[in-house]
Amino acid sequence: MACVTGPQQKGPSEPAPEMFGLTDRSAEQYLTQAEQASEPDAFSWRVLAIRAWLQQGNVGVAEPQLARLRQQATLAQQPLVALLDGAAALANGNTGLAGQRLAAVDTKALTPNAASYYLLLQANRFEQQQQPIDAAKMLIERHETLADQEQNAGLERIYQLLTQSSPLALHQAQNASNSESVNGWLRLMAILNNQHTVPGQRSWQLQSWRKAYPDHPGHRYLSDSTEPGISLDAYQPAHIAVLLPLSGQLAEQADAIRNGILSAHQGQSSRLSFFDTNGRDMATLYRQLQQAGADFILGPLLKEDIDALTSLDPAIPVFALNRPAYQPVLPHRYYFSLSPEAEAAEAAVHIWEQGHRQPLVFAPGNELGRRVAAEFKTQWQQLSGQQARLAYFNNQQSIESDVRRALKDGSAGVAAGVGVIRGSIETAPPSGPIDSVFMVTNTTETRFILPYFDFIRDSRAARLPTYVTSRSYVPGGEPPMSELNGLQLADMPWLFGGAPQLMEEIETLWPTAGSSWLRLFAFGYDALTLIPQLTQLREGAPAVPALTGELSLSEGGVIQRRLQWMEYRDGEWQAGSE
Repeated sequence: MACVTGPQQKGPSEPAPEMFGLTDRSAEQYLTQAEQASEPDAFSWRVLAIRAWLQQGNVGVAEPQLARLRQQATLAQQPLVALLDGAAALANGNTGLAGQRLAAVDTKALTPNAASYYLLLQANRFEQQQQPIDAAKMLIERHETLADQEQNAGLERIYQLLTQSSPLALHQAQNASNSESVNGWLRLMAILNNQHTVPGQRSWQLQSWRKAYPDHPGHRYLSDSTEPGISLDAYQPAHIAVLLPLSGQLAEQADAIRNGILSAHQGQSSRLSFFDTNGRDMATLYRQLQQAGADFILGPLLKEDIDALTSLDPAIPVFALNRPAYQPVLPHRYYFSLSPEAEAAEAAVHIWEQGHRQPLVFAPGNELGRRVAAEFKTQWQQLSGQQARLAYFNNQQSIESDVRRALKDGSAGVAAGVGVIRGSIETAPPSGPIDSVFMVTNTTETRFILPYFDFIRDSRAARLPTYVTSRSYVPGGEPPMSELNGLQLADMPWLFGGAPQLMEEIETLWPTAGSSWLRLFAFGYDALTLIPQLTQLREGAPAVPALTGELSLSEGGVIQRRLQWMEYRDGEWQAGSE
């Protein structure tokens, strides 16, 4: 009897279920379990009770228990309490406060179920703020974390959210930072929500989407189609629409590309129509080329024009003459450019193939220099698993000191004017003797800087193998520059004697054309010549020798160039000795 009248002992309690799993009991039942359980199960039961109250909108009832958790939570449990704080603000209708609290949550410390709950809260917040696309993005990211029985409801909610958005808003929301699944949803719903698309174009767009996203959950919202799939036979367009800025600041460059296209088109039966993109609305241009009967688009040249055309989702093949930030991987979408970044990646591959393992990248500290150096770093790390040593210079007055610091061991740290960029994996900078140099410089900079490397190292020692790209090209026939002897440069085969008969014709027609004009001419020439070969290249056909390089195609539809490497010797570019 004494035992009965004394303090009651807690008996065996039910193990706590997952805190952020399904809530299938009342809050009071969860709380009863919490009072009977020992830690850490008591914490889990209390979290479930708070979640149940918040789902019912009973924030006032949940708050005392939430306050108790704030006081008792261990360091590891604090991110979970922060998550519930955000949920409480959201249940109160205070989306601004909810956003602040959720932004403070350490998502890396969350369990998978807690992370799923976090995404759900963010989706609810965006939906309350009338941002259906952002809400859908959260749910799309959450989809793979759901059990099978929950996925159907999740998909239906994604679909309903995205039906509220215009095709333009859905196109604008697509970008390279999104997951493939998110971009797939946005593209699909942009097609389905467009009530003004003619049936033929919609059929093309949906077939293109099916091929690009064969395993996407959005297939459930498409009716079975018995129409033939998009053909991937070689392109034989009857009417090619060329989109270039033929007026304005880039008219001269566009004219060089136009002349290359016209030269390559000689003897062909297809029709060419040129459309000036300068100051023009892309939707209007697209309607015009449709009315003209074009069945292939070559261009545009400017990234913003490519983005605008992509948002229209044209129902004919597009071979863009640049690489925008977002390049949707779709059938009949291709990208070709003469970017300095691509040349830097090519240089990294070549330097690796030459057996060098400790290259120094020496680049101007401006936006272009840093961008090109970063591309070299990325490619080098893929090849070697190691970081490249990157150093920057600012002006002629500091060149000598910049070169001295750059030639020091990478572990010497960062000095004024020179920055050693660490890779995405935080390890020590490369150490050991530099065995090669890649200079991100133009011709004038190269001539000025190169002797400093010889002088500072030891003028009697052999020059470090030094590599540059087309920005340092010196036309043949100019007075020899002995300071450049041994310099190795990558550029188009076209400028090193490739296609001599064509070059003779060009020199007759445009006797004052410089190397920049010739490069753009070759760019246009190769672009048109490649059109019949694009589908085969995409399926893995061997690279094609061309004016601008040896051309192949990535799975994403991007033209990749292998350049020709030559060595400067007494005023002429000759085949390298390596």
